[in-house]
Amino acid sequence: MQLIQFWLVAAIVPPVALLLWWAMRTTHGKRLAAVQARHLKAQQSAAALLQQSRKQIAQLQRELAAARLAATRPTRVERPRSTVSPAARDCLMKILDEAPQAARALPVDGFAETMPLPQFPHASAFGHLSL
Repeated sequence: MQLIQFWLVAAIVPPVALLLWWAMRTTHGKRLAAVQARHLKAQQSAAALLQQSRKQIAQLQRELAAARLAATRPTRVERPRSTVSPAARDCLMKILDEAPQAARALPVDGFAETMPLPQFPHASAFGHLSL
């Protein structure tokens, strides 16, 4: 009886083990393929983002180089032509020529007067306050 049980176990265990091995291999293979596909998709996405960032960096470097070049080169600013008519200019010159000499002279020390004029009395905004 022992020999029959041994042959029975020997005949059943290897095929069951082989079947379990094949099932586990198939399940693991499917999961591995899914993980590899996710990894490949993430890798492609990262590569696309890297390429986009390289393009943006190159564009910013070109813009920076152009800005630096523009900063080093002085730009020509054309002066606008005078729109004052000759008659108005002559009138202004006449007024300036008729002004007294003291109004056209520079201050003695070269600085403008900074003291308040005596014609404006110092009073508060609410009138004279008495304590």
